[in-house]
Amino acid sequence: MGAITERIYAITDRTKLIDAIKCLKASMLNALPIVRASDGRCRKLIGTISATDLRGCYVNTLKSWSEISALAFTEHIATSPLYAAYDIPNDIGNSTRELVTCYADSTMSEVINKAVAKHVHRVWVVDQEGLLICVVSLSDIIRVIRQSMLSDSDA
Repeated sequence: MGAITERIYAITDRTKLIDAIKCLKASMLNALPIVRASDGRCRKLIGTISATDLRGCYVNTLKSWSEISALAFTEHIATSPLYAAYDIPNDIGNSTRELVTCYADSTMSEVINKAVAKHVHRVWVVDQEGLLICVVSLSDIIRVIRQSMLSDSDA
């Protein structure tokens, strides 16, 4: 695929919301994967928290939720009217959002199609067991397309 970011920061399903927000800020990332803490390898992808999830939340509301897990927060907001107001896609009929994933051997076309269809800026790369390997971001995709275009123009 050529567009993989192998260095990823993740939080566990036990990470408190306040700590997830601090991690987003410290790492200067817009999203973090949430992995199951009980897994010995601690890489089973079970959710995502993003800056978009925080949009529209009042500071006092976030403070009152700061001690709940980031995973519980994302599950709560998935059913919130804020999600409908911002037209944030979620898995219809389910309280949790669908994880947008691919495999390491997925083609760039498959990844782009998933990102566009699900309106996301990143696609998590997992193995057959759902263990997180890495991420393909919109920036990664653009970089690969740009490199391809530049190399084609050199030929």
